[in-house]
Amino acid sequence: MSKINSSIQMVKAFAPATCANVAVGFDILGFAFAALGDFVTLTKRDDSQIIIESIHSKETLPFVAHKNTASLVVQKFCQHVNLDIGFSIHIQKGIPLCSGMGGSAASAVAALVACNHFLTSPLSNNELAHLALFGEQEASGEAHADNIVPCLFGGFTLIQSHTPMDIVTLPVPDLYCVLLHPHLQIATRDARAALKKEITLADYVRQSANLASFIASLYEKDYQLMQKSMQDLIIEPQRAKFIPEFYSIKEAALQAGALGMSLSGSGPALFAFARRIEEAEAIASVMGAILKKKNIDFDCWISPISKQAAHVVHEERKL
Repeated sequence: MSKINSSIQMVKAFAPATCANVAVGFDILGFAFAALGDFVTLTKRDDSQIIIESIHSKETLPFVAHKNTASLVVQKFCQHVNLDIGFSIHIQKGIPLCSGMGGSAASAVAALVACNHFLTSPLSNNELAHLALFGEQEASGEAHADNIVPCLFGGFTLIQSHTPMDIVTLPVPDLYCVLLHPHLQIATRDARAALKKEITLADYVRQSANLASFIASLYEKDYQLMQKSMQDLIIEPQRAKFIPEFYSIKEAALQAGALGMSLSGSGPALFAFARRIEEAEAIASVMGAILKKKNIDFDCWISPISKQAAHVVHEERKL
């Protein structure tokens, strides 16, 4: 029996942007943000080559197959499933490079979701997550899954274990997220290299309490508890220096009604939670005003946390 559905010729998939860490959950918490994302299209070839045919992006990205997260994971997918097939790849980037919004993960995940759609017996999301880690290893130097997992599963996720991959799907809060991207670039590889490898016992205990109470707030829909919990004592203080006026922006957001504000992933993107759309708009305004004073351009999106995961948006079959 063939592993490939012979009638499918082309598949296009979308993968949403993601916010990783969520202040208190370094490398384990994340959520999907579908207001922007990446599209990857795979078309079957007559040979066994995996070729990137086009990349639509404001930034320069590699066309070499083993250097691009999308083509690299397609190679790994074909090896894993033992497919003797080739694909032409077209990438449409909606997530800026080095933005802290899961751009490398989104390209990899969209490519894997598209590739998986060709199979007569598709792989599970856990299997796809393992394959997507190869892309993150290439992009950032470490195989972290905190962007991959919410991108693949949608909603709000907790990574309980990498080996084996064990994912906890958390309740999605009925909140608006402000996602603001200053036009700065912070390479994830550099942002991770800047972190200390050891923490004090006192910080570990306090951060563990914040993480536990934050997760409790999701289940209880207790937004006062969430607001008290969103205090990152470990990662944020080490990365705040990468964003001009970071603490001024954070204070302005909190004063405008934000339940919490921090870096999205390794930054420079910033996220904030708000109960109502009017509060979200006010928060976005005060955050942006500080960047304007520093003559830093930015983009901003406001959206509920997305429950929809990466998915196929179009396919073409033989007539």
